[in-house]
Order: sequence, then C-alpha cells, then structure tokens
Amino acid sequence: MTQLSICKAWLVNNVERGSAFITWLFVSGSALYFLSLNYNVGGGANIGLWRMFVAPVLFIAIAVCFVIITRHDESLPKWRVPLLWGMYGLSVLSQLLLPYAYIAIFLVIWSAVLPYYVSWGRCLALSIPLSIPTVLIQSMVWGENQALLTGALFWTFNLFAMMMSSTAIKETAAREQADALNRQLLSTQHLIKQAITQDERLRIARNIHDVLGHHLTALTINLQVASRKSDLAKCEDVKTHVEQCHAIAKLLLSDVREAISDIRENAAIDFKGAVRSLVSDLPRPQVTLHIQDNLTLTNVRIADALLRCMQEGLTNVIRHTQSHEFTISLTQQNQQYNLVMQDRQFVAQKSFQQGNGLTGMRERVEALGGRVFFEFNEIGFRLTIDVPEEE
Repeated sequence: MTQLSICKAWLVNNVERGSAFITWLFVSGSALYFLSLNYNVGGGANIGLWRMFVAPVLFIAIAVCFVIITRHDESLPKWRVPLLWGMYGLSVLSQLLLPYAYIAIFLVIWSAVLPYYVSWGRCLALSIPLSIPTVLIQSMVWGENQALLTGALFWTFNLFAMMMSSTAIKETAAREQADALNRQLLSTQHLIKQAITQDERLRIARNIHDVLGHHLTALTINLQVASRKSDLAKCEDVKTHVEQCHAIAKLLLSDVREAISDIRENAAIDFKGAVRSLVSDLPRPQVTLHIQDNLTLTNVRIADALLRCMQEGLTNVIRHTQSHEFTISLTQQNQQYNLVMQDRQFVAQKSFQQGNGLTGMRERVEALGGRVFFEFNEIGFRLTIDVPEEE
C-alpha cells in the first residue's frame, strides 16, 4: 500500500471525528463560559458552584465515549455499545445540569454515530423517542415556553445527522465494492496475460518438438544407416564425414530437446504480479504478503482458483470485519500449494455460518482435489487451503 493511499485513508477516517471534536469544543467551552458568568441557576438559588465542577467532568466523559466508539481499530470491542448508550445518557444529563438549550447538540453528534451501530430503519424509529428527553427537560426543568419547538428542531437535526451518516456508510460500501471489483479485474487481466504467454510458449515448444525434433531424429537415423553402408563399401573417407555429420545431428537434437525443456520450465505463471494487483492501494486492511521465492506455478486452473480464494478472503475481511491487518502466505512443498489467510480481529463468538462465498471457495478447491479449512484462533479468522500441484 502506497504512502499516498495511507494518507488518503487517514484523512477520510479522521475528518468526521475532527469536525465533531470542534463542535464539542465550542459547545462545552461556551457552556462553561456562560456558567462562569452566573453561578445562580435553577430558579435563582445559589446552587451553581457545584455545577462548575461537575460540568467539565461530564463534558470530558462525553468526549472520551465519543473517541472510543468511533475508533477504527478493534480496541475495547466489548465496551463500544455500552459506551454508545452511555454517551447518550451523559448528553441527556448535561441538559439537566445546564439550562442552555443548545447543549442538545451533543445528541446531534451522538445521532451521527448511531447508524454505524444500528440499521437505518431502527435509527428512524428511535429518532423520536430519543428526542423526547430534550422536550421534557426544557419544559419541566428549565421552564422553556418553546420547549416543544426546541425539541422538534433538534429532532430534525438528529434525523439529518443520522441520514448523512447512513448515506456516508452506503457510499463507503459502494466505493469499497467498486475498488474490489477493479482490483479483481486487474489481477484477472494479469493472470490472463500470463496464461496467453504460457500457451504461446507451449505451442512453440510443441512445434519445435513435432517438426524440427522429428526431422533431426530421422536425419540421425539416416546418417547412422549411411555409416554402416560405408563400412560395407570400405570407404573410409566417406565414413569419416558421415560419422561427423551423425555426431553433429545428435548434438543438435540434444540441444533442441534442452531448449524445449527450458521453454516448458520457463512457462511458469507470474502469480506474484497478479496478487500484487489484487492487494495494492487498499485503504483497509493492510495486507502482508508472503509468497515463496522459488514457487513454480504452471497450471492456469490452479492459479485462477488460488487467486479467486484470495479475492474472497479479502472481500470477507472488508465486508464483515473491522480488521486492519490481513496476512496472505503461499508456499509450495510436498507436491502441493499451501495458502494461508489470517486476519486480526476481536472474536466474541467463535462460530460462523458458511455463506455463499466460503461455499464457492470450498467447491472451487475441492474440484482441483484440494482441501479447505476454516477456523477461529487467538488472533482472528484463519483460512487454510491445500491444492495438489497436479489435478
């Protein structure tokens, strides 16, 4: 993955968090400023001093919750959903603590995060109930005459934030799918070019063997016959020249056979180039690629199957996990190819349902006489594929 793609991914992942932090800073800073101007809140009673100490703690707690639940790695997975609702509770408490209606902006920030955890339909259903506390607090606690209007306005803000986040999620998914298809196309094109080159090499080798090789063999036999006839005729000069021609013909035939063998051996597919086309410029995950240096892959069907398995494994990581690390290892030993794919993720439940992608992967490998193993380990999800060198 290039430095440019890493920088782009970092900017995309952090611009939303940065704008939310600026909003939090303005809301919390202005609230503390106005509170410092007048301690007497809550009906004129002198109870504002304790609020000066509680409010900063509350605001910082909201920020901490936001930072954790919006992290793009796998840290603190068990705490994310509780902290999501904890941030909502703290945002409601902040409205109880201070009389400023714009404190409800914290709920707008929270609403922008909710679609990353809940489907759009549930967000829409929850939007009204989640806005009711704002109306009740402004009306019953702070005596706001326009509490219903304030609540309705912030409900529309919350709904807008949910809708924008949901749209961003869909656009990200569509972009990732398009990028995946483009990488698959590039890797497939590379493999097709290699297959065409391999076929051309083998065609040339067969033509040399069938035409030149057979003619040289016939010439060698004829020269051998001529040598024996020269013995019967007792023509020493002729025999010497015939034997020289016979030796040259045998040497030439040996050279042709070696050349054909070299052409066949050098017809191996540049599989590493196809894999690099598949994993290059990925914003997520970061792929670590290990392909054996002396690996020889000449069978196009096997190469295509291994490449398709890598594509499916990479697609599963992007679609179904938040993993940022993915390792692909391909080795050749004991007359078989061994492909291992491992992601790094938190595994809450070590069970999975084999979907169409994994089923297709198993069918593709078993058609070549290979085996597929799926398992969860202490690191994450692991796929192991063994394919024999010969079908």
